[in-house]
Amino acid sequence: MPEAHPYSTLHLPPTAPFKLQPSPGKGWGAFATRHISKGSVILTEKPLFTVPKPHEQITEDDLQLAFQRLSLPQKYQFLSLRNNASTPFTSMTDAFAENSFGRSTDAGPATLGLFVLHSRLNHSCLPNTKIPKTDPTQGITSVAMKDIASGEEITFCYESDFECRVRRERHAILRFECDCKACELGTALHRASEIRRVLVRGLQYLTLGVDIDGERHSSYCPIILDRDLKMTAEEMRIPLSSRLIYQLLTMVLLEEEGLLDGHMIDRLTPGLEVVYSLFSLESNVRIVTLATLQKTWVRKFCAAMRLWGRADPGDHAAQELFRAARGLS
Repeated sequence: MPEAHPYSTLHLPPTAPFKLQPSPGKGWGAFATRHISKGSVILTEKPLFTVPKPHEQITEDDLQLAFQRLSLPQKYQFLSLRNNASTPFTSMTDAFAENSFGRSTDAGPATLGLFVLHSRLNHSCLPNTKIPKTDPTQGITSVAMKDIASGEEITFCYESDFECRVRRERHAILRFECDCKACELGTALHRASEIRRVLVRGLQYLTLGVDIDGERHSSYCPIILDRDLKMTAEEMRIPLSSRLIYQLLTMVLLEEEGLLDGHMIDRLTPGLEVVYSLFSLESNVRIVTLATLQKTWVRKFCAAMRLWGRADPGDHAAQELFRAARGLS
């Protein structure tokens, strides 16, 4: 009788709506054992241990010390970790790097935690799950971005800016080839996905004045070929009408791509509300109000398109506000 795989012995909470099993081409993964509704919590997990250092400063000695503090069952969980679910890791630092989560914000010191169960979720550029905040000292929670059918693999995106990156860029960062539908070459969905993500990146540049690395690239930015337009964006001089249209189009594209979940809406909506509030010309305000009343993002965008090319007395104040927020004189 073949020996049971270590992952088959990992303890899942009784309420966990998934099981661990082999995933073709991906080692092991988590598969739904029942229908999971959009917005439902999939798993809340405390770390096996944490290390209060950034990845590049963590040593074997740090991990040996943390390991010695574990109980025997916890040590067994750590030792059960496998490289792509097959062979044991050759070092504790490799095992920790592949199975840890860190803070998603700049608040507090760098800390990473080892999460045995969440690390079993495989990557997808079109995920069905999100881990909206990562604070390893408090634990992490995964939430369904969409309805997940029984038997479907539960996935999340390993990087936070992949909605702005094309397949080639994503795979270079991942260091492996994702086989999700957005990455499947030669398909209509892949071609549409590539276009949408380039557009989202360009629209972000126009509204934020920086690229996804936080830097200005006047000589280069995907899709934006007009150097003067790039400079206008970098100097935060995009008119209110254009800014609102760009932001709403971003929402439409993210929704079409299947990436606009409640957490992303919560993150992007405050910026939209600020722009809404800055219009002062009565005729423009009526258009903005009409746009806000629409039930879908595409209808909001279509309504806002009536603003295209229209100036507003609030433009100057808005530019000063956004320039100050960017630390521009």
